[in-house]
Amino acid sequence: MFQKASIILTVFLLTLSLVLHAKVIHVEYYANGQKKIELVKLKKGIIQISEYFNTGQLKEQGYSKNGMFQGKWVRYNEQGLVIATAFYHNNVKIGSWNHYDEWSQNTYRVYYQEGIATAYKQFDQKGNLIASGERLNQ
Repeated sequence: MFQKASIILTVFLLTLSLVLHAKVIHVEYYANGQKKIELVKLKKGIIQISEYFNTGQLKEQGYSKNGMFQGKWVRYNEQGLVIATAFYHNNVKIGSWNHYDEWSQNTYRVYYQEGIATAYKQFDQKGNLIASGERLNQ
């Protein structure tokens, strides 16, 4: 049963890869043989950038187009927990960026407009707002 499921999953992933026209264009490895960085060309000139810890665990993943950061970027800790999400448009920070502080277990949300931080909010472990502010003299 497991082998059949594994074969079906492999066929599905290969089909998906062909449909998306994904092509690995660059890979770097750590000395221990684990993948360090992988660049995959997707459709319409979009490059998916994946960076890994030396254990093989995904560290960060995002996208680039024409050499500029685009869309959503996600950063993970070594246990696979999301510790940051960010958004770019043509290398410019946009929208809300979320950061998780593993030490305090607080979450920070920073709001960007045209690359400039305009406001922030800080939340405790239960999601309660504990601090906020806006940028003056924009």
